[in-house]
Amino acid sequence: KTSVPAAMPSATLVFEGLEPGEYAVAVYHDENGNGKLDTNFIGIPKEPVAVSNDAKGRMGPPKYEDARFRLEGSKTITVKLAR
Repeated sequence: KTSVPAAMPSATLVFEGLEPGEYAVAVYHDENGNGKLDTNFIGIPKEPVAVSNDAKGRMGPPKYEDARFRLEGSKTITVKLAR
């Protein structure tokens, strides 16, 4: 878990020292700076969120299997935040 300041039109986050293997990434924009992902009364995010592979959930968060990717050395992925 880590964070970076929001920037327009994009922000970059670098993870260093990761071992080769399988990973998934989930990000959110903490628009109000309260340190958490705000959700409505049924748990739907009120702030922009994104998951690797643009994985989408149905009635909940995306499945790990849909978001996972293989890391073998250096890799760049792009995630686009959406409400």
